Amino acid sequence: MIRFAPFAFSILMIPAPSLAQGLPVNTGPQAPVWVWFAGVVLLGLVMVYGIMRNRKRSRGEKKLTEAATKANYANEDQAAKSSGID
Repeated sequence: MIRFAPFAFSILMIPAPSLAQGLPVNTGPQAPVWVWFAGVVLLGLVMVYGIMRNRKRSRGEKKLTEAATKANYANEDQAAKSSGID
């Protein structure tokens, strides 16, 4: 019983309101809600811009892009084979 005396004495010395408070509680979002909406709108505008820009490409530009993509894939395959990664 003597062993717990310092603990009991320290509990008695703490004011009652501070005991009732407990741990702090996070009750709200870290960023305001309007920031989330602004981000969604901005992302949507960027996506629409990208889609509209992609639709305006000419047939030659589309073929050039396709050829460059195939060349990149061939280079990656060749590099993987030469390094022994399969």
